[in-house]
Amino acid sequence: MNAALAPIGFAVFAWWIGTGLVFIAERAVRGRAVAALALILATGALSIGGVLQSSVGTGPGAAYLGFASSIGLWGALELSFLTGLVTGPRQQPCVPDCRGWRHFGHAVMALLYHELALLLCGLAVAAICWNQPNPAAACTYTLLWVMRESAKLNLFLGVRNTAVELLPQRLVHLGSYFGKRRANALLPLSIAAAALADGALIRHAISTVATPQEAITGLLLAALLALAIVEHIVLVLPIRPDALWTWATRRNASAPPPGDTGAATRRRADPEVARTVPAAP
Repeated sequence: MNAALAPIGFAVFAWWIGTGLVFIAERAVRGRAVAALALILATGALSIGGVLQSSVGTGPGAAYLGFASSIGLWGALELSFLTGLVTGPRQQPCVPDCRGWRHFGHAVMALLYHELALLLCGLAVAAICWNQPNPAAACTYTLLWVMRESAKLNLFLGVRNTAVELLPQRLVHLGSYFGKRRANALLPLSIAAAALADGALIRHAISTVATPQEAITGLLLAALLALAIVEHIVLVLPIRPDALWTWATRRNASAPPPGDTGAATRRRADPEVARTVPAAP
């Protein structure tokens, strides 16, 4: 049991502190594209270096390094998105009454460049780890990508807690692509599938056939997947989505309520409204 606590604690800490650091970094480089790009490239380069080094390792330390390196790379990609450097060709809210596949196509175009960046980086990590003794980095990145795509689909289909208030002002138009409802049919399926995968990871990690490296990697991934399941559950709970990161987000008390995605548009269109409608975070 004690041996299992270290990787689980490490995964929880990396998820919590990593998410908070992305929020802090976005605020620190806001409005400074050159500084943002430099930070993103430096973090990405260090993370790729960690992936390279970890992939040839054969001990528990290599599992931790591979896991942390993929978390770092993912954080750099998230920062590129939040700073607006890598988003998509569609930079405006979806048109009113847009529905169905047309609405889905608009949503894809709003995120297209970022989705391609995520995919290309994932392929690069997979190529680095291919036929190497330690696939921890590739497994971690794949898990992050699958669960993030699941979360995006659920946000598109509609959930109660869209967390649109956490979007920087430059991305507030993305709120128009989030569905707003208590839940959707995909969400329970996403949670159930993730829970089954989590159980399989835990069973392998604690099995007698698992090497120490495989056991550490399995527990790291199981903890990360459990956190992703919690994030999916939060989508339908009436709680603040940044409750664990208030130290990093510093939300404006006067920010528009969740779902008020037209606030920024109204400010730009009408100077009188601009004096009465608060800015998005």
